[in-house]
Amino acid sequence: LAVALLARGVQETVRTRPSPVHQEPLNIRQAWREMPRPLRQFVLILFLFTLGNSSDAFLLLKAQQLGVSVAWIPILWVLLHLVKMGSSLPAGIASDRWGRKGVILYGWLVYALTYAGFTIADSAWQAWVLFTLYGFYFGLTEGAEKALIADLAPAKLRGSAFGLYHLTLGIGALPASLLFGWVWQEFGDTAAFGMGAALALAASLLLWRLQLKISYN
Repeated sequence: LAVALLARGVQETVRTRPSPVHQEPLNIRQAWREMPRPLRQFVLILFLFTLGNSSDAFLLLKAQQLGVSVAWIPILWVLLHLVKMGSSLPAGIASDRWGRKGVILYGWLVYALTYAGFTIADSAWQAWVLFTLYGFYFGLTEGAEKALIADLAPAKLRGSAFGLYHLTLGIGALPASLLFGWVWQEFGDTAAFGMGAALALAASLLLWRLQLKISYN
């Protein structure tokens, strides 16, 4: 009886959904043109920094040269990641409170200081100190860089902006390591680490001068 009453008395309301608007996918050139100018400028500055950010294998090699034994290299690597993890949350809170740009800038300066430190280091204990600093660089920058990309990109281009960010890191990684290795071989490790520090300082200066317009749409 209840089923019969429901069948007679209840009519199903048909809900129509608007059809999604079809959008043509963007290619790399179109995505680049449609990105806001501050975002494009930041990506170019990031590429300059990435050219000085060579493979971490060079740091481990330098640590061995400074006297860190092969048995202690994994512990040194663990220390770096512990510092990175421990500093990531405070750095994220700082970027929310005081802005992404300043946190990234401090991180890049820590990177420059680390590489400059390797140009004058001459003992194993200094390698431990410099790897600790290097962990702070990661903690300061990894989250803040991605957050800044999200802030600068319009909502409809946010996915493309993250793709552009990772593409920039990927394109810069190979020539950075090749250049660093070549300078090390031809002119010595001091020149190679000095070059990395100089590129980081140059990128930091450009970032400091960059005027950012944040989008929260």
